[in-house]
Amino acid sequence: MGGKFAWPLDVGAVRGFITWCTFERKIKPDTIRTYLSALSMAHKLKGLAHPPSLDDELSKLALDGAARIPTAAPPHHPRPGRRVMTLPLLKVLGHNLAASGWQKGNIQTVWTASTLGFFSSARMGEILSKEEKGFDPSSTLTWADIKAREDGSFLIHIKNPKSGRKGGEYVDIFPFEGHGVCPAAALNRHMQMQKEAGLYNPSMPVFRFSSGKNLTPSTMNTILGNMLGGVLDQTRDKITCHSFRAAVASVLNRFPHLASSEDIKGWGRWESACYLKYARLDLEKKRAIFNKIKAAFNAS
Repeated sequence: MGGKFAWPLDVGAVRGFITWCTFERKIKPDTIRTYLSALSMAHKLKGLAHPPSLDDELSKLALDGAARIPTAAPPHHPRPGRRVMTLPLLKVLGHNLAASGWQKGNIQTVWTASTLGFFSSARMGEILSKEEKGFDPSSTLTWADIKAREDGSFLIHIKNPKSGRKGGEYVDIFPFEGHGVCPAAALNRHMQMQKEAGLYNPSMPVFRFSSGKNLTPSTMNTILGNMLGGVLDQTRDKITCHSFRAAVASVLNRFPHLASSEDIKGWGRWESACYLKYARLDLEKKRAIFNKIKAAFNAS
């Protein structure tokens, strides 16, 4: 690890040790947990109490996340590999945003974009403005593009999808309870906070900071790097806006008995013949697909 640490080990030392084991030594999470138990015994042998740093919740989440993603980019690939955003990593992101000390409205802006991108499989470029001080109304998601339903779900109009489909495409956002990462709750809260801050306007971008500047994909990538820098080695496992795109598909692929390939492709709006079928699905059939997504996340 290249550094010296004092006993008892503090949380920075423990997190650094986990990162080193995961990305430098490529050690499996279960083995790392065994090493952490050995560190606890080492403290006892030194006459020290079991340190709270070995029970750090963020470290536990990082190990859970490491068990679900590749721990290193392929040796033949010299550039950082883009990793898929996982549910544990999304929780870590939320925790770090909450602890950032930022203005609450700004935290909510980033958090809502994150949960929306995660569960909708939307491309960030389809919902965020490309410019901080201006936006293209034909492509940027505005509040007028979001329809709230009485059951707590939302219908979102993607006006200029990558597919180039005339009239755009539509994605559904359903509540996801029990994990603290509900996209519907985040969107409701974001709308309320934007109204309280005087930023809400049906014709303006959904994702704006308290300064009035828009959240852009570039800014989002920078924030992701800062918020997850202590959890993932960004030179090897880079988390970017694109990482949200395959989140749902990745977890459904692990549980083929829950969802078909047509469910996966349809939810993510990937180019395939099944998209045309999905475009005609009614709300209840879309809800049925999301129930499969919830089951997969709860089982993972």
